[in-house]
This record gives sequence, C-alpha cells and structure tokens, in this order.
Amino acid sequence: MSETNKNTHKTLSIRISTDGFCFCSYTASEPDTLQFRFHETDSTVTLAANFEQAWQECPFARSNSYEEVSVIIATNDFTTIPAEHDRKEDYRALYSLCFPQTPETAYIASNRLTAQGITILFAIDNTLHKRVCEIGRVTYLTPASILLGFLVRNPMESNRYMLAYLHRGKSLLLAMENEKPTLINSFKSDNKHDQAFYLLSIWKEQLLSQTDDTLYLCGDKSVEEISTIIGQFIRHHKRINPNRLFRPNLLNKIKDIPFDLQALLLCE
Repeated sequence: MSETNKNTHKTLSIRISTDGFCFCSYTASEPDTLQFRFHETDSTVTLAANFEQAWQECPFARSNSYEEVSVIIATNDFTTIPAEHDRKEDYRALYSLCFPQTPETAYIASNRLTAQGITILFAIDNTLHKRVCEIGRVTYLTPASILLGFLVRNPMESNRYMLAYLHRGKSLLLAMENEKPTLINSFKSDNKHDQAFYLLSIWKEQLLSQTDDTLYLCGDKSVEEISTIIGQFIRHHKRINPNRLFRPNLLNKIKDIPFDLQALLLCE
C-alpha cells in the first residue's frame, strides 16, 4: 500500500475486554473524523454474545466495509516465548502449560515483537474469533505488544525504567532495560492501594532504584490516584500525556479512550 493510500485508509479498531468493548473508526489523514463508541459488557452472557450486541448497537462500524480489522484483546492471560522458539505448531502446548484451563477450542493468537526478541501468546474464545473474522482480515493484538511497539517509536529518556499502564481496574507493568523488557506482568486490582502495593513489589523485585530510575505512568484517572502514593517511594515518576505526545485532534478529546487504543491508532 502506498503512503498516500495508507493515510487515506479507513481503519476499524476494536478493543475487547471483560469490562467493555471499544469500537473506533479512523483515517490517519482525517483524524478529526474519528468515531468512537464504548459498550459496557453484560456479565450474565458470553463474551461472544456481548460482542454481537455491541456490534448491532454501533452503526458506524456496521455501515462500512473494512479490509483489515485490528482487535485488541485486553486480557491478563498471556505468556511470552523467545522469538527463536516461535513455532506455530507449538503455540497451543506452550500456552496450555501456563493456562491449563484454556478450552481446547480456543484460538491461540500471537504477536511477534522483533525488536524485543519475543513472541506473546494469548487465547481468544473460538466463537468470538469466528464472529470477528466475518468483519474482515483480523490482526489480533494485546496491550503489552502495542505498548512495546509504542516504546520503539517513542523511546523514553531512561535506560532502565518501568512503564505502568492503568485502566479500569487492570494494571500492566513493563520493566525495561536498554529498550528490552526484563518483565511483563499484569494484574487486576480494585483500589489504588493494591495497585501501589503490587507495583512497588515488582519495582523492588526488578532491583530498580528509588532515587535513580524512572516510573512512567499512563492510563485513566487512576494514574492521578496512585501518583500521590507512589511519590512517597519513587523519586522520578512521570505521566505519559497523549495530549503532549500527539498532535491535537479529536482523539485527545474523547473521554476515557484507552491509552493502548490511542497508541495503536497513532502509531499506524
């Protein structure tokens, strides 16, 4: 695809999480025409049924045809393998070792991250997978792979640091050294005190310095809630602000749009 066609290409990005679905239609050359919709999930029905309802209630997504669809699977259940051992025929066995309760019918997806030398494996409900594939050619992604790609394009100032992504009660932590991840971890937490405890525990485990190394924070309003606590233990902590990183447009004005979705759209 030529650069001109790429810039005028309308994309559909879908973020799937147990706490809600995001739909985003976007054209890089016309960022202010972006359309976004969030749909809360119903815990009494399956994720596939939730998706079908969300899809039916999102007219801008249904009214266009898309050659390619990017789908973010916001799950804590993922694992990494060295890229040199990336063999598709081994995906299910390797993933099942880490998550033995995974149904045999689940689709095992992968993101190979060449710059970091790793592959991330994660599972998708097979019914949901088949339904999503009806929309167009699907590329599955995880927040971790998106943020690692973001860090390649937007290097931080520090050689050793941690990036904490906080969104709707979920935390994703990336400990980095010389642009390579030394740890990728995620957990669910309901309050700022638990978030701070887990974050500081991993900070200590990674032998990061309270006075010399930097913690970068991104995500929703819980970033502000945790910053006061973290500031008592880590001297250098900074928030990654999309409004400063990216040119002003509608993408920065939508309330509560997940940072991983922003990073995906703006790195395309």
